Order: sequence, then C-alpha cells, then structure tokens
Amino acid sequence: MLSTIFISLLTLTSTLAAPTTNTTPLQKRFDLTCQDNGGGYRPVAEAQNCVDFLFNKGTEDCGVPNENSIFCSAGDTVITGSNINNKPGGASSLCRDVAYGAQAIIDSCTNGDGQVAGANAAGGNADLIVSINHR
Repeated sequence: MLSTIFISLLTLTSTLAAPTTNTTPLQKRFDLTCQDNGGGYRPVAEAQNCVDFLFNKGTEDCGVPNENSIFCSAGDTVITGSNINNKPGGASSLCRDVAYGAQAIIDSCTNGDGQVAGANAAGGNADLIVSINHR
C-alpha cells in the first residue's frame, strides 16, 4: 500500500511540473560604464548639482526626441540622454529616473580626485542612456 501511494505521488508530481520552454532569462541591455568619451572627467559637485536638479523635477518627462538631448548643465558638466535604440518618437523617462541613473554613475565612477564620468541606463529604461560629460 505504501508503495502504491508513493508511485501515485510521483505520477502526480510529474504532471504538475512546469512545462519547459526555449526562452532565455531576462538579460540586462546596458551596463554602467565609467569612461569619459574623450571629454575628460568632470567635477563631482557639478554633476551632483545636475542630479539634484533632475531629481527635484520628479515625475516630469525627460525625453530624448531624436538621438541626444542635454538634460542639465552645471559649469562645464552636462548630463545628457541618448536614444540608443533609435526608437521612433524618441525615448523618455521620468526625470527622477534619469537622476537615479546619473546618481549611480557618481556612486560607481568617481575617482580619487573627485572627478566623474560615465554612462548608465535611466532607472528602469535601457532605451534612454544617461551620460555625465564635458559640455
């Protein structure tokens, strides 16, 4: 009797198993990079001023209607956005999400001299890439 129950449980378990599919797990579409794209690293204070400005814009739209847009400038530092997938109509995110992407650059890419440069996806949107560069 015990063996019959065990075999019944094995049969039931095999019928409840999740179906197999040929899909791959989700993959990141853009990795944060720490590089200056030839414009040189920028003072963190200038970049942070822009991040704070963008964060304060909150749920306003920060859009890139074509290929590139400047979201903020402070001194000779700019935070830009790029529509890297060339989506028709552009790419956009909430300004606070652009700020989150830029803050991650500051947190990860600041060097020992208090300078920063890099690129990252806007929070939750790998179609819009945020960069900290020289104007």
